[in-house]
Amino acid sequence: MVDWDLVERRRSKGWSWDRIAEDPKVDFHADDAAGEPGRALRALYYQRKSKSRRRSGSSEGAEGGATDPERRWSLERIGAILVPLFGVWFVLALLIPSPVGTFLPAIPYLVLLTLAAVGIFAFALLRSANRWTTTIRNSLAIGVVLGLVLAGIFGVSALVSGCPTLTGATTGEPGSFQKANDPAWTVNGATVFFFYGSTACPFCSASSWAMEVALRAFGTLSGTSYDRSNPGDQYPRTPEVVLSGATLQSPYVDLQVAESTNDNQITSAPTSGCYQSAYLSTYDALGTIPFIVIGGPYLHIGAVVSPATLAGLTAPQVQGQIDNQSGAAWNAISPAAYLLEAFIVKTDGGQPASVANNPSVASLLRQIH
Repeated sequence: MVDWDLVERRRSKGWSWDRIAEDPKVDFHADDAAGEPGRALRALYYQRKSKSRRRSGSSEGAEGGATDPERRWSLERIGAILVPLFGVWFVLALLIPSPVGTFLPAIPYLVLLTLAAVGIFAFALLRSANRWTTTIRNSLAIGVVLGLVLAGIFGVSALVSGCPTLTGATTGEPGSFQKANDPAWTVNGATVFFFYGSTACPFCSASSWAMEVALRAFGTLSGTSYDRSNPGDQYPRTPEVVLSGATLQSPYVDLQVAESTNDNQITSAPTSGCYQSAYLSTYDALGTIPFIVIGGPYLHIGAVVSPATLAGLTAPQVQGQIDNQSGAAWNAISPAAYLLEAFIVKTDGGQPASVANNPSVASLLRQIH
């Protein structure tokens, strides 16, 4: 039986009909009455194509204008378009996470789409004998162009929506904070304090107390409640002050919280607005929590208070030590709280003086760039 896929490949390489007919791998055996093997194979080839077009309802012109089956949509052609499309988009979103990756981050979404496209393409190639044809090469080029276009559309859309352009590069600051060369993030002139976390996370739970103390130094904090971290996780039942429903009345700080309140399982909290999404996709693509942003440039990923220091305590007990400013819990929480206050004051231009002049805050301010 003639290997028509091999015939197509030989034709795409410019082989003559006589040479193709003589190839034993093609497995063509012409009848003695058919004349020259190359002419016979050519006639059989177009007869077969003509029947195929009549079944599909398509029309065929002369030999030079015949429709090539490879040009029709196929799984390998779709895969050849999708792989560079998502691949190019992923790379651009990774290099320019905001604005390109603001609405559809490189991690995890675009990397998953890229891997899925690679899987489709690989599966299609394994099933096909035509693995590197002109059509596949053209499809790859089309995919690259589409990837550039879609990445551009998403980037421009983010800019039009007022999303920030963030650098991604950072330098070290005290207390494992990082500083990015980004514009100030303010609301009505107040420094934004953004916290992203989960009540089930013991590291978020422990750190929440330092955030509560720091925020109360700048205004009136209300709407908080007590909880504990996941009992089945490490540092089980770490006491926490929940900030997800909190509001802060302050001329200095605008509080923004995206905190999942499922205390038995760590889940991703929904963000509000493209600023929050932009900071997450740029500086915390893996979703490590807690994640804190102060005023735009200052960032912290991970706990600011170790949950081990609160082991065995209840939330009211921790709050009592904070109110009295004494005890092991207070000794663990207060340095982190003063650190947060120092970064807020830094972005507030040294205000308020009552916080800036606190000796514990002032010493930290001198270390912040």
